[in-house]
Amino acid sequence: MRMTPEAARRTGLAASGLARPRPERPDAGHLRRTFARLGVVQVDSVQAVTRSHYLPFFSRLGAYPRATLDRLLWEDPRMGVEYWAHEAAYVAPETVGHFHGKRAEWFIRDYGQRDPDTGADFVALMERTLAELAAGPGSARELGERVPHALPERDRDHWGWNPSRVKSALEALLHSGRAAAAGRNAQFERVYALPEHVHPALPRPGAVWGPADDPELGRRPGVGSIPRGVTGAEDDALALIRIAAPALGVGTVDCFADYFRQPRAATARAVAALAETGELVEVDVAGVRAWRWHAAVTPRRVEGSALLAPFDPLVFNRRRLSWLFGFDYRIEIYTPAARRRYGYYVMPFLHDGRMAARVDVRVRRAEGVLAAGVHMEPGEDCWEAVEAELGELAEWLGLDEVVMVRDRPICLNVGPQARTARVPRG
Repeated sequence: MRMTPEAARRTGLAASGLARPRPERPDAGHLRRTFARLGVVQVDSVQAVTRSHYLPFFSRLGAYPRATLDRLLWEDPRMGVEYWAHEAAYVAPETVGHFHGKRAEWFIRDYGQRDPDTGADFVALMERTLAELAAGPGSARELGERVPHALPERDRDHWGWNPSRVKSALEALLHSGRAAAAGRNAQFERVYALPEHVHPALPRPGAVWGPADDPELGRRPGVGSIPRGVTGAEDDALALIRIAAPALGVGTVDCFADYFRQPRAATARAVAALAETGELVEVDVAGVRAWRWHAAVTPRRVEGSALLAPFDPLVFNRRRLSWLFGFDYRIEIYTPAARRRYGYYVMPFLHDGRMAARVDVRVRRAEGVLAAGVHMEPGEDCWEAVEAELGELAEWLGLDEVVMVRDRPICLNVGPQARTARVPRG
């Protein structure tokens, strides 16, 4: 079956919830349905605008009450919990259960358990930390005070951070599924808890340190790199694609694999199985072999605008974004300032089904200003639509003014060429 690139784009936008008008008064039901549609919402600590997980909901719903989303994610009964499902991301509690391989092979990374001098003490610290969680949840900082230890702290990692040994123990426990994330506190620190204290659907695995034929492999000193797949355990790729495919509408094997960061070979097998059942329908999109979810809809046209977070499910696979929209995109946070072309926190701007602009957005909270550098794509001119979207975003964030400059990154001193607009209230 042939599918035009335009139809594939419209299908992808409809699947992602970006082909329908925003509701007048978004409520908890809208948030639940959006989360169920997406299946995964990435978490990131960068807040040039606001924390990244808030933005995909704004892109689809407009100005919703953020406190309602916090309650849905962090209070019982949670609609989502945080796990390493893409990167760190919120997924339905039931989805966590599909990551059998990830939990079973947590030990391929050395959190400290393979240190020849302190590995045994680190393993003991993990068990003490787990026991302390039975008394109640806590952040790494709080649990560091509750679980004393004499282990020397490790050197800084490649980000320049120096996480405590308790933090490392907690991350190992979270990856293995023996601990869970109960939410985030006011400082956006992850709050850890026992799985049974977070949600009844979360798995409760035992301690695993290696494959059945070498159960001590993961904590043996001197072991180098341990390959993925060493236990033979695999994530449930079939179940994960049954979440990813409706969220994508149409995609290649790479698209489906990237959604939950699955191995390509396992994904290809699952795609073939779902094609056999008719849940995926093979299509040719201008010579690219792809598959459409059987229930995906293709609207005749897509209208409307939305700023998209760099970590939005429609955006985080840059190869898919290039394939569907002809839009080559980088966030540029990790690009040295002198080499940035568009700015620091660059948000794609979707307008009438096209990626029409790149908008470098920064919140200046102390000044009550939302500042933006707007870069139109060739042949596009949707300045008024960008201005309207920035105004709605600023109002939602409680800011008083929008400052825009054209065709250059925003900076602290925007100069006289900036266009300003007061944000309406009510």
